[in-house]
Amino acid sequence: MKEGEMIEIDYVGKTDGEIFDLTVKEKAEEEGINTEQLDLSPMKVLLGEKYIIPGLEQALLEMEEGEEKELEIDSENGYGKRDSDQIETFPEKTFEEQGVQVRPGEEIMVGGQRGKVVSKGSGRVRVDFNHPLAGKDLEYWVKVVRKVEDDEEIAEGIFEHRLGHGELKFEEDTVTVVHKHEDDGHSHSLSDEFKDRLTEEILDHTGFENVEFDE
Repeated sequence: MKEGEMIEIDYVGKTDGEIFDLTVKEKAEEEGINTEQLDLSPMKVLLGEKYIIPGLEQALLEMEEGEEKELEIDSENGYGKRDSDQIETFPEKTFEEQGVQVRPGEEIMVGGQRGKVVSKGSGRVRVDFNHPLAGKDLEYWVKVVRKVEDDEEIAEGIFEHRLGHGELKFEEDTVTVVHKHEDDGHSHSLSDEFKDRLTEEILDHTGFENVEFDE
């Protein structure tokens, strides 16, 4: 495989012997995982665009279509080392004013970042913004299922990874991004920076010549 190509992969990721993510129903069932609420299917990856952790991407660049491998990835090539600077303290009243219930051990959104509440007391709340797998060594079984070559499918893979909601429409050499997303009754527009990034990625990796937005 090489940078700039989109591929579909199946994988099972483990740390400390426990599965934290996977795409294969049969392997989930072997481990006794309830799959009824899980959407298990191969994942599309655009190589060279940081869709996945560095250690896994580097391994995929050295693989061929249909090949599978077992990997050991250290934390530096996974989700990075734990960083004490990523643990921040906030006044408890900040959350009270927003009507947000804060409980230790739960995840919350603060300023667009997802973090885990470490502690609460003395009018202060400590939130850890490190990735849950930061500082952990990882084990992967991974298989390159196929190379994705259809332009519409590549554009859809990019769109799903970068945005995840809405839809794409295709007409001749133009891709139209339909984004009508509401949260709590309020509509949210895409930033110009995000639009530029999505447009560049689709045009760079497909044969389409225009990307338009319908919001």
